[in-house]
Amino acid sequence: MAGIAALVKLGGVDTTRIAVSGWSYGGYMTSWLIGHYHVWKAAVAGAAVTNLVDQYNMADFNVLERYGFSSFASPWTGQALQAYRDQSPISYAAAMKTPTLILSDVRDARVTVTQSYELYHALRDNGVPVKFVAYPVDGHFPSDPVRTTDVYRRWIDWLDQYLKGPVSTR
Repeated sequence: MAGIAALVKLGGVDTTRIAVSGWSYGGYMTSWLIGHYHVWKAAVAGAAVTNLVDQYNMADFNVLERYGFSSFASPWTGQALQAYRDQSPISYAAAMKTPTLILSDVRDARVTVTQSYELYHALRDNGVPVKFVAYPVDGHFPSDPVRTTDVYRRWIDWLDQYLKGPVSTR
């Protein structure tokens, strides 16, 4: 955010056309950023971890999640559950207002599709413009050329929908 602020100060950012997007950890950061900052006109969250407790419970590398916390704790020991919740973007869903496209693979063992369903319902229930596309494939990102192309087409189309228009001179 400091980098964006510096570019805005230099006059290098059209603040009416700023978006955030990413896949996997980038999806996690996208979800985090839309819950904490309200400068975004659009967001795309692909294979986004939104709930670290669910990630611990269901991901293929689940117990490695505990090493991201200083106590190396399971969410089910001591006071660790609150730390997992505090670091989960879904905990800040009520603050999310950015129109968001959510993309996921239904058989992703790294970030289960349930993470995307949870974000979708949270945004929809709070009146945020949201669209969710689940690809009926295995893996953490569609590997076939047809679905890969579809991901990128939807991603660009979503951003175009919210960012196109006259360029601001600010």
